[in-house]
Amino acid sequence: MRTLYITWNAISIISLVVFAFFAIKKKTRLSPIVAALCFLAALCLISYTAQFYTTSKRLALAFCAIYYICDLCVLFVIYAFVISIAEISHSIKKPSLFAGIFYVCASLNIISFVVNIWTEHAIRLTPVFLGSGRLDYWEKTFAWPIYFNLALQIFMCAFILLALLKRTFKLPNFYRSNFITISILFLCVIAMNNIYYYGAFKFDLSILFYVFLAAYAFQISFWGIKAALLNTMLSLASENISYGVICFDNLGNCFYLNREGRNIFGYGEMGLACAEAYRNKLRAQYPEKMFGFMTLTQTMQINNQTRYFDCEYKILKDKKGRGIVSYLKLVDTTEELARLEEEKFRTEHDALTGLYNRSTFFKKASEILRLNKNSDFYLIATDIMDFKIVNNLFGEQEGNEILKLHAALISSANHPNSIYGRMSGDKFAALVPKNFFDINIITQNNMTLQQTVAKYNYKLQNYTGIYEISDKYEDPKLMYDKAAMTIENIRGNLERTTAFYDSSIMDKQIHDKRVASEFESALANGKITMFLQPQVNAMDGKVLGAEALVRWASEENGLRPPSDFLPVLEKSGMIHKLDQFMWEEAAKKLSQWKIVGNDMYISVNISAKDFYYCDVYKYLTELVQKYKVSPQNLNVEITETSLMQDESERRQVLQKLKDFGFTIEMDDFGSGYSSLNTLVDVEMDTLKIDMGFLRSANFSQKSKDIITSIISMSKTLGMTVITEGVETDDQVEFLKESGCDIFQGYYFSKPISVEEFEKKYCDGGLA
Repeated sequence: MRTLYITWNAISIISLVVFAFFAIKKKTRLSPIVAALCFLAALCLISYTAQFYTTSKRLALAFCAIYYICDLCVLFVIYAFVISIAEISHSIKKPSLFAGIFYVCASLNIISFVVNIWTEHAIRLTPVFLGSGRLDYWEKTFAWPIYFNLALQIFMCAFILLALLKRTFKLPNFYRSNFITISILFLCVIAMNNIYYYGAFKFDLSILFYVFLAAYAFQISFWGIKAALLNTMLSLASENISYGVICFDNLGNCFYLNREGRNIFGYGEMGLACAEAYRNKLRAQYPEKMFGFMTLTQTMQINNQTRYFDCEYKILKDKKGRGIVSYLKLVDTTEELARLEEEKFRTEHDALTGLYNRSTFFKKASEILRLNKNSDFYLIATDIMDFKIVNNLFGEQEGNEILKLHAALISSANHPNSIYGRMSGDKFAALVPKNFFDINIITQNNMTLQQTVAKYNYKLQNYTGIYEISDKYEDPKLMYDKAAMTIENIRGNLERTTAFYDSSIMDKQIHDKRVASEFESALANGKITMFLQPQVNAMDGKVLGAEALVRWASEENGLRPPSDFLPVLEKSGMIHKLDQFMWEEAAKKLSQWKIVGNDMYISVNISAKDFYYCDVYKYLTELVQKYKVSPQNLNVEITETSLMQDESERRQVLQKLKDFGFTIEMDDFGSGYSSLNTLVDVEMDTLKIDMGFLRSANFSQKSKDIITSIISMSKTLGMTVITEGVETDDQVEFLKESGCDIFQGYYFSKPISVEEFEKKYCDGGLA
């Protein structure tokens, strides 16, 4: 028994010294207290065990004194540990009067044990020998001072138990189990101590429990509470965050799932198992990435829905590179991806129709063409004619419905490698593989569009230009431009609404651009000049005046005919500059003629766009005033088609010009749709019959009858009649008989230069 007891004490002493060493090494707030507890407990065991090996009574009394002093100090350290373990106080409270009295009593008790080494007034030792005469142990006889020590211990034990009970019931559940265990161990120490004092045991068994008490204090200080605190803090910190946090130990076992993690993998043991299975799956898929830090995007089926996650896996290692724990972070990006997809859709697609917008269409077209080098494609452009009129007539909402229907129609086929886009307004585009192209579908789509507005008695014209792609590395923007050029080539044609691009269209575009770019320079350098075509009195053949006609001198081709550049200037919006130039040239020439006594007139043309770009009335009146010529000598010609738009406003301008003294002529009468209404609404001086009547069907009888009726009507209205395009004797004779007043045409003279005109006619010569 003696040997076993001593052996156990030796093992306990070594354990306590090791605990004290590691406690000091931890360097935490509890390290000094735990180290002191382990050291004092070890000193108690050493001093008590030493009593069994000394034969010197004095030395035995010294070890006995050390034992009882350390035993009392252990109680004090236990109290300090209880106060500090739950982090209620960072230090022992300041001593009170009561504590001061206790410290005095404890000090006196310690002095008493020291003095007892020589006086044996508290503890008397009597040797007990074995039968062999060898010392077995020192038997202790206690005197009254030892009971003073016992009273102090009882007081300390009661105080410690009170503190333990108070902390046990006041602290959170987190600490409660630890304090209950400490309380039980401490009660065991007290029980064994009392048995030793009052029983017949020769060994103090209470010190055996110092080892357990110190070991448990070490465990909850540096392992137990720290791990529990970590788990609790982890739960508090991550429980309510919006992404999943899953923690694994170094063996890959899942020990923690926050709320979002449980929503992903499930609850209880099943959730932990699913999380472990998912980690193992990642480990199998990405073995080279699972030993450090890994991020990737994953998909999972949760509640029959596909969810997207940003996955982050990391192993936490110690200083020696050994894995301690690992965590998996799963951020649900499903809604974010959906939002990004929606934003991407909005940036790439037209808001009204859902088709690709212009920039995206060209980008996608380029990608498709590069990836399908061996396939043939068409790029198709569409344009609804005068769509602004549709909006004005039927309202913007109805117009939007038409656009959405058109978008649905052109994209309904949805063949592989086909894309569709809205370029702007009513302009759309499509890239279609040649083997899927069907021109009948385009015709059918146009008919469907027309039927949508048939109830309004309006014919909707949708034009389509088709460009066959020959060079897949050509910029898709240029491809679209070529398809759109094709539309411009057929715009206004009510019978032909679809056309294929050919090189002549590009040639025409190049020609038009050259004309537009060279016009300003030609105008400034005198390349554009005024020609005159004489107008002849039908009665006596005398030249009364002339119509001013423009000519453009070209170094390459001589004189350019008006048909070569007038439509270009009309389309490009530069016609007003040319007209203003011609008006001023005519006014200058009339001014020169006035000086020499020539009273001929010059007729100048006004185009429809002149009314948009300048104040026609102001410009013409200022011209005649500037050059001091009579407005009656500067006749103003306007076509009936020019009056069809903004008719009321233009009528007012013409009426003001007439009131000022200008002669107003209606040019090309009979070529429009509302000639008779125009004659009623606008007060004209002269009516100019279109040359088309003279050329129609070899100047048939029907044409003669119409001309006769027009001349008769004009006379009734008091208007002078001019017929242009006169080329034959028969036409001259017929027009004289019909009462035509003035002739103009090649029969008399082609348009000639001003110098030639003056030489021939300014002396009053005949045509």
